[in-house]
Amino acid sequence: MAALNVLRRAFGAVRSGLWVIVLVAVVLLVAWFRVWSPVRVEVARIDRGTITQEAFGRGTIESQREAGVGFDLVGRLSEVLVDEGARVTLGQELARLETDQAQADLRSAQTGIGAARASLQRLAAEEERARALLATAEREATRTLALFNARVVPGQQRDETSDRLRVARAELDRVLAQRSEATRGIDVATGGAEQRRVAMVRATLLAPFDGLVTRRLREPGDTVTVGSTVLRVVDTNRVYVNAAVDETMLPRLAADQPAAIFFPGSAASVVGRVSRISWEADRQTHELLVEVTPERLERRVAIGQRADVRIEVGRQDRALRLPIRMVHHDATGAFVYVDRGGRIALVRPRLGLTGNDQVEVLEGLVEGEAILAAPGAASTLPLGRRWVAQ
Repeated sequence: MAALNVLRRAFGAVRSGLWVIVLVAVVLLVAWFRVWSPVRVEVARIDRGTITQEAFGRGTIESQREAGVGFDLVGRLSEVLVDEGARVTLGQELARLETDQAQADLRSAQTGIGAARASLQRLAAEEERARALLATAEREATRTLALFNARVVPGQQRDETSDRLRVARAELDRVLAQRSEATRGIDVATGGAEQRRVAMVRATLLAPFDGLVTRRLREPGDTVTVGSTVLRVVDTNRVYVNAAVDETMLPRLAADQPAAIFFPGSAASVVGRVSRISWEADRQTHELLVEVTPERLERRVAIGQRADVRIEVGRQDRALRLPIRMVHHDATGAFVYVDRGGRIALVRPRLGLTGNDQVEVLEGLVEGEAILAAPGAASTLPLGRRWVAQ
């Protein structure tokens, strides 16, 4: 019985020792994973290359030259000769007004010109006759005056010849006045006819430049007034992107900066340049409009179509750089995790130009140095721990 008790006590002691051993092993294992085991990290090397800083903007395609064309007189449309989407050339007929009344007015004015010219010819004959009568009256008056002075004819005959001379002069003056009036009538009639002729020309709407008809706002039978738009024409060969860019980029923006234009549904970009920067920002969105003009556009575009732009506002070649995703920030500033003798260390470098996925290193790191980052969603690494590349 005593021996059995001894065995039981010995077995209990062994069992308690095993639990202690297991507990110590678990503690050591946890300590290994939390303190001594290498941390799996993502590794990138500091290298040299080009860093490009870009300003992003989203906008629409606009035309540098567009016009809402219409008539400068009141009338009724008889024809609209082009449809939306039609390409037109400078001077091409686009629409016409009804010209029946204008043609009648032109014929009436031309008839008035003919009548005035005929009246002028008649008055020219009357003038010639009046001048002949005046010359005869002057000769008779001169002869009668001489006879009167010689006391050959009485004073009554002298007075009669003088009266006839005054009548002849008055008749000539009347004819000359009528001729002057007829001449002015011809000028007025000619001017009226010219106005009617111009109205006939103005009744035809012509294309102001080579372009594309984007909207047709009136149809035959509609009455148009001065200033009403019949068609909208845009020059698709002279287009630009009117993009909204955040106001914080204003100090870096400048005319003639290179840019890339991206259209929806296309991965390829179109080379362009900044052609104008607005002097006023939107007071609600705090964005300013920047015009980017493509250098060469070989694809079809639509006015009002959406387009994105990336404007190159800074560029550094052969720059010491690291991936921007491996830069962390805290209350003190930017920092990165680096390798120091196989262990994780923290360095706060001085950074420069920031690109889309790279950032320039000015001080604190050297080319070829390993930059570490926690894999997945983790953002911190334990300092002083060994690491192993993932």
